[in-house]
Amino acid sequence: MRVSFFVSALLLAGGASAACSSPEVDHLPHDVDVDAEDSGDDVDAAADPGWGDASDADVNTTDADRPLEEADWIVALFDEGAPLGGPLTSAPGENFAFLEIADAIPVELTQNFSVGRELFMADWDPAPGPRAVLDGLGPHFHETACVGCHPTSAGRPPTLLDDGDVAPGLLIRLRRPDDGHWVGDPHYGEQFQPRALAGVAPEGAVHWQPHPDDRGLISPEIVLTTSEDAPTLHSETRASARNSPQIVGMGLLEAIADDDLRALANAQSEGGRVSGRVHVRPDGRVGRFGWKSLHTTVLAQSAAAFAEDIGITSALHPDQSCTPTQLDCLDAPSGGSPELADSGLEAVAEFQRYIGVPAFRATTDDAQAREGARHFDAIGCADCHTPRQHTSPDAAELLANQTFFPFTDLLLHDMGPELADAVGEGDATPSEWRTPPLWGLGLVLQRSDDARLLHDGRASTFHEAILWHGGEALDARRSYEALSPAEQEALVHFLGRL
Repeated sequence: MRVSFFVSALLLAGGASAACSSPEVDHLPHDVDVDAEDSGDDVDAAADPGWGDASDADVNTTDADRPLEEADWIVALFDEGAPLGGPLTSAPGENFAFLEIADAIPVELTQNFSVGRELFMADWDPAPGPRAVLDGLGPHFHETACVGCHPTSAGRPPTLLDDGDVAPGLLIRLRRPDDGHWVGDPHYGEQFQPRALAGVAPEGAVHWQPHPDDRGLISPEIVLTTSEDAPTLHSETRASARNSPQIVGMGLLEAIADDDLRALANAQSEGGRVSGRVHVRPDGRVGRFGWKSLHTTVLAQSAAAFAEDIGITSALHPDQSCTPTQLDCLDAPSGGSPELADSGLEAVAEFQRYIGVPAFRATTDDAQAREGARHFDAIGCADCHTPRQHTSPDAAELLANQTFFPFTDLLLHDMGPELADAVGEGDATPSEWRTPPLWGLGLVLQRSDDARLLHDGRASTFHEAILWHGGEALDARRSYEALSPAEQEALVHFLGRL
């Protein structure tokens, strides 16, 4: 049976891994301490305890290289050489550009990081397998390894292929409205899985068709093809394509205090050009990972990705993602209960927390990048893509009291019909999206010829991605369109240096 779904997009790409579905559990059992996200004292998220403090920076200067009324974050970034990732900033290597340990990590943290990276890069085997630590793949799955969706050097795997196929860099979420909530499809669950173990029927094939709008911009129309003898999708099931991001700086984003994000949302609602909101999860904490900020911690996001993308159970997701009608899936052998030990899951989370953030690649005398940063600030991009954040004093080692430049407020914003999605998650509506970080995206596009931006991969350039912005970002987009070609080029050049 062939069912076609039109799916829309989001802000500039970023955020966390794509798989997340079942209710979030805050901690592992057996008293394993995994939360590095204490709220700590209230801190003004717009203030800067370090680089570029407005009280110290000479902003109103006649220096030819520093125009009048230049935002203090621009001064900090260019003149003071503020590293994008604070203590996690690293010069990217050739082989593991987006999976390198940050240069400043002390030696005592490297062992768990290395264990986590091995598990992140390993191919998982069907159970029972020759490697007990690495068996339990499937029964349904999207990829056999985390690195299949998060490559080591390019930062973004292929997604929408020229022949209409959909590559592993894009997965498909399934949701339908049910009594005020978003739930999965009765037979196919919350994610459409094109791959399965031997003896288990895959859920079907995924293809795409170009869908042009009246401006000539292309978005993907996703076509799901299920087998003839399989149940049809529920009549109200909707599909949404989700692009996999690079995963740098996760520990810093996790370490921003919840209260700081709430304060930032309040400040925006009291007269700003935009009005983002926190995604409050059932336990009262603030979501910050995923395209719709569904997860509050790196650990929870990692566990969800293992469960949905690879079919690996953990203490946070103890059950296979088989629905009651998928009997062959339910009967498949297990790799243990759980298949990923608590220590392994925590090691993978620790690895993601301390991956190095690529350094800012504009020099102090890069006049075009500096001009682009001024336009970025002036037209309102910085309202949502907040340049500077800092972490709680109660965060984990090396992450506490740090200033860094992720270019995100981690809030949900209504992006309007241009970027409205087919589904919602949690209490995030189809048109609401978390502002994704921009750090590292310039390097992603430089390293990969087929890297795509936006949540469904519809944009191949920063220029295209900006033109898709609507809703709260519509004024910023119109201001960008009003810039001269040279000014637009400067702004895009600046983004390319992040």
